[in-house]
Amino acid sequence: MLEMVFIIVVISGLCLLSFRSKGFTPPKTQASDARVYACFERVESLFVNTSEREFFAALRRALPQDYHLHGKVRLEDILRVKRNIKGQAKWALRGRVKSRHVDYLITDKYGAPIAAIELDGSSHNKAAMEADALKDGIFEASGLPLIRVRTRADFAQAAERIFARLESAI
Repeated sequence: MLEMVFIIVVISGLCLLSFRSKGFTPPKTQASDARVYACFERVESLFVNTSEREFFAALRRALPQDYHLHGKVRLEDILRVKRNIKGQAKWALRGRVKSRHVDYLITDKYGAPIAAIELDGSSHNKAAMEADALKDGIFEASGLPLIRVRTRADFAQAAERIFARLESAI
């Protein structure tokens, strides 16, 4: 009987060891050379269309003195996975925001994010709406305002309203 218990314990231990999580190792950066470097080029502008460029100019004109305006900021640079989330779960959550950005970010004079702004065009398909919902949910949960402006808006008025709203909130 004791032998049977011993065998069951040993088999159970081996099973647990074989199914134990091995952890997650992020991918390593590979060495680069001149051929790799030659595959890259500078983009003409951060802004992909006239609306983005015009709204940036309107925001810049309305920008209060102690604020800074940034274009095309990665979500991962302004929002992070909570520190208590570890391993595979952390990497999976980072993957949800890794290649996403906001059109504009307003920061205070110390670089602390104050609000993010998205310029929404009329051609939103299902994938774009899902990406918008993800951004809306993450920003709401983080407490950082995400302001959406339609491309058909009067950009000067929209910029004035945004900064008036932010000034009243601070």
